Amino acid sequence: MSASGTVTPAVGRPSADTRRSENNRPALRVVCAAGTGRVRPGIVERVGRVAASVVEAPMLSRAFEDLKAGLVDVCIVDLTAGSSVAPVRMLRAGHPDVALIGVADPTSPEDAGEAMQSGLSALLPWPFEDLDLLVALTNLGDRLPARSGYPELPEDGNEPLFAQSPAMRDVMEQAAELAPSRAGLILRGESGTGRSILARTIHRLGGRARPFVDVDCGDGAPQDIERRLFGVVLDRPSAKPDAASALRVGEGGAIVMARGGTLYLRNVTELPARVQSTLARLLRDREAWLGNGRTLIDLDVRPIAALDGAADDVVAVGRLQADLYERLSQGRIDLAPLRRRREDIPALAAWRLRRVCRAAGVTPKAFSRSALALLTALPWHGNGREFEDMIDRTVRGVSKAIVQIDDLLEHTSLDGLSARVETGVTLREARARFERDCISAVLRRHHGRVGDAAKALGIQRTNLYRKVRQLNVPRSLLSARK
Repeated sequence: MSASGTVTPAVGRPSADTRRSENNRPALRVVCAAGTGRVRPGIVERVGRVAASVVEAPMLSRAFEDLKAGLVDVCIVDLTAGSSVAPVRMLRAGHPDVALIGVADPTSPEDAGEAMQSGLSALLPWPFEDLDLLVALTNLGDRLPARSGYPELPEDGNEPLFAQSPAMRDVMEQAAELAPSRAGLILRGESGTGRSILARTIHRLGGRARPFVDVDCGDGAPQDIERRLFGVVLDRPSAKPDAASALRVGEGGAIVMARGGTLYLRNVTELPARVQSTLARLLRDREAWLGNGRTLIDLDVRPIAALDGAADDVVAVGRLQADLYERLSQGRIDLAPLRRRREDIPALAAWRLRRVCRAAGVTPKAFSRSALALLTALPWHGNGREFEDMIDRTVRGVSKAIVQIDDLLEHTSLDGLSARVETGVTLREARARFERDCISAVLRRHHGRVGDAAKALGIQRTNLYRKVRQLNVPRSLLSARK
């Protein structure tokens, strides 16, 4: 290794689901710094056998630079050449949340005790065994902030769609294909799956020159909805418009405001029957008289509607008229619930956390790897809304820079957990039960393959074995192939 600090072995910034190297070493980037003088060569060599990446800092200032730039996860301080623990105090003061491991002379227990009190996360005697370092890095790794591996997103006010999962990649392919059209489109999915975000994304991908107009068709009295959609109130409930003449609309109506753009309809099945008929005809004719004048305007509008359930069902039971459904359903995209696209959760969690912290005016926070593993494993029956509410509560209730799994358990009402916990149990027992259920579910999903399950949970294989023993997870869930 050169004095400038050659990486051994070099690895790129890992993605959220790549936490280990091929030989199952912790995917942690380590900097070795000296308390006084240079780092003992044997330390660098041994760390290189265990960690995925190690760099030597010939001067303490180099370690500070690497930590500040986010280039490393763990700092190992060589304290064997002297008794001063000043470097540890300086590193801890400058980086309160960094994982610090000290390497000390075991013949000086007083110095070792002082080093631990100065802010070390762990202390190893020299010479240490590879297994001791592996255990220390594994335990610290679970509590380090998770690295999503995604670039910073532009803060342009638009909520992004994350498409790391196969389900969302398929959605984005369909969106790109259908975006240039002006034909009607139905976005079907559970509440909170991001239908409005997808509609705005399709609007932008299509290059629509005019605004994106969002209308909640279930919000307000029938006359208010008519005025909001058409800019006018229909003449009489029983009136049937002349099929040979164009309808009249007002300038303030959404269908006029959306000319050349997109009309996004939420809760379209809540529209009264006559409003559905009028909307269907306007979308069919694509023209109308404006106000009380004699100006016939073109209604170049791309309608997109959100539906919760099966489209055929809402037509069959009369909640959506067949003629309106025909105008809206020339294309359809189905959005999977959040629990079926868990690969999107790490980036979604990081983005939402950053946004909430900025809005609340608090110091930016990050999720630890174990916390992120919990978020990825939860069922999220409420989809995005439940997910966002949980992060909002966490930001308000946690002052630390790194949100740990314990913080989530304390500030989150876990769906279904209360029904399984008897009154009188301690919080520790409740947490252990939840962890056991979570690990068991992940092992079942991966057919007992420990390596795949550990990867999904965001922990090391050795840590998963330890938790299986501690939590009494049924050994029958482990595959013989491991």
